[in-house]
Amino acid sequence: MPYGLYLSAAGAHAQDQRLRTLSHNLANVETPGFKPQETILQARFAELIERGEVSEGLGGADDLGGGVTIQPTQTAFDVGPIQVTGRKTDFAIHDREAFFVIQHGEEQMMTRAGEFVLDSRGYLVTQNGHQVLASDGSPIQLQSDRPFDVGPQGTLIQGNNRWSLMLAKPKQLGDLEHLGGNLFKPTKSFDLVSPQERDVVAGSLEKSSVRPTTAMMELIETSRVYEANVQMIKNQDNLMGSLVGRLLQ
Repeated sequence: MPYGLYLSAAGAHAQDQRLRTLSHNLANVETPGFKPQETILQARFAELIERGEVSEGLGGADDLGGGVTIQPTQTAFDVGPIQVTGRKTDFAIHDREAFFVIQHGEEQMMTRAGEFVLDSRGYLVTQNGHQVLASDGSPIQLQSDRPFDVGPQGTLIQGNNRWSLMLAKPKQLGDLEHLGGNLFKPTKSFDLVSPQERDVVAGSLEKSSVRPTTAMMELIETSRVYEANVQMIKNQDNLMGSLVGRLLQ
């Protein structure tokens, strides 16, 4: 493959992956607690330099580089806008490193989306029906036919019963695997937030931290760069075809 064609193809592939990520972010601009993904593009050495067969800095074609490569996506954990809803079972965390803990099958997962509801059995659940856990690790179950109140720092009170929402912090934000939407899987052990450090309020909801205008501008920019790479591939292919045609005359 001609070297220029290879570079353009690598650029088009990287921009295609970035387009997919940006489109996914924009699709979740209304998803509560959603954290956008970021793509990281990195210049790479030419293949022979990467293999160690040629040294860099010799002034040859390999010093032009091997185009770009795309690294695994990373999550931006900025706190999204906090919207006051007035609903008792809506909760928002102001601490960017803290998460609610829910029961997802046999595993405990984390989320920033505090848009909770009571199901038919009185369990506090997410919009997808996953049970929200209390600070002792048990699901929160209220009597749905009786009134309840919410206290400070994420507590629910019904009669003599009192539950505090479990808030957890991973030791590093990189220990969380983004499962899509607003759900995260801890890949390592995590710490519980102490009562003195809880920063959660009821009647509010954290919205998506995607900035629509910025994301749309990035999408347009990436689309144009992708199209430029594709056009370069076409130009080089036409040039190669012309050269081959002249040789055969």
